[in-house]
Amino acid sequence: MKALTSILIILALGLTACKTSKSALPSTPVIVTNTDSVRTEYIETVRIDTVVVEVAIPEESLSQVIKDSTSHVETSLAESDAWINVDGTLGHSIRNKPQKMQAEVSVPVKETQSNNTSNSVREIPVPYPEPVYVERSPSTWEMIRLEAFWYLVGMLGIAIVWIFRIPIISAIRKLF
Repeated sequence: MKALTSILIILALGLTACKTSKSALPSTPVIVTNTDSVRTEYIETVRIDTVVVEVAIPEESLSQVIKDSTSHVETSLAESDAWINVDGTLGHSIRNKPQKMQAEVSVPVKETQSNNTSNSVREIPVPYPEPVYVERSPSTWEMIRLEAFWYLVGMLGIAIVWIFRIPIISAIRKLF
């Protein structure tokens, strides 16, 4: 009896049917335009140039009197003289030479090139079929599974009641 019940349960599980829905065909739109297209490319390049810059140095002079000895100092930018006066004080003068200083400075230079190209583009529409769903008649195997479902559910219910008849009867006796 247990073997018959096992066979009925396996048949009940094997004859149930499930079906997934079909996926729709992807629709890709076709855009049709009859205009000319113009493509403009901008190419920017940045290079660093070294430029020599001249800076003017202002002429300055300064005098100072202190008690000390005589001296003369000269550099590339200025010259200095120091002397002792009659009263025992020291005179000192400094003077910048009139000249222009040169220095190298890095300067970024940006160049822009543009390129205009015209292309005459004409798209030709390609007909894209709309998906049409047609219902088909179920196959013989699908019909057997669909029609046998409720019979198998009923037999499964009877088998469960038959297997658990003793606990069910004892539960009913306790209630009444």
